[in-house]
Amino acid sequence: MSSNKRMHRRLALDVEVKWHRKKDKSSSSKAYMLRSKNFAQHGLFLKTDKKFRIGMDMDLEFILPTISHPVCVSGKVAWIADKDRNPTYYPGIGVKFVKIDPEDKKELMKFLNRKFRNYKDAQELKKMYLTLIDMGARLVELGERHPGAIYFKKAVDNSIKEISEVAHLIDKEVSEIKNL
Repeated sequence: MSSNKRMHRRLALDVEVKWHRKKDKSSSSKAYMLRSKNFAQHGLFLKTDKKFRIGMDMDLEFILPTISHPVCVSGKVAWIADKDRNPTYYPGIGVKFVKIDPEDKKELMKFLNRKFRNYKDAQELKKMYLTLIDMGARLVELGERHPGAIYFKKAVDNSIKEISEVAHLIDKEVSEIKNL
């Protein structure tokens, strides 16, 4: 991997991926189950300690949460995680999609775009939640100087309590997207 900057956003997604390893023309293929770490528009990252080489052809099959049938793609190993340079990815490989059915690509893009929109909204909600918490802290200070502030503080505290019960869902959506 030559650069830490990626051209496409990544969705952290742990999906079972079937890798079909072709032996040779006379023998049948063998399938291995791997796990994805993330998906992007043009590829995915697979967690694996198996040995691969850059440029190696791969036939992969996976099911996304919104697609009922297996998605089959042909890909190439684009990069191999290095233990020292890519410790958060090691061990594993980045696979670039080379061939994917147009309908499957359309479904994949729809899935990713929906997740990315949810991410943007989740970031905005998280920012609002943090602003509300900050307001609560400022109302404590203001309550010492103005008697009406205590009523605002009670309303803000109730809102924070209710929002806190679902804030972990927002955090999960925000952490799914990787802009590396």
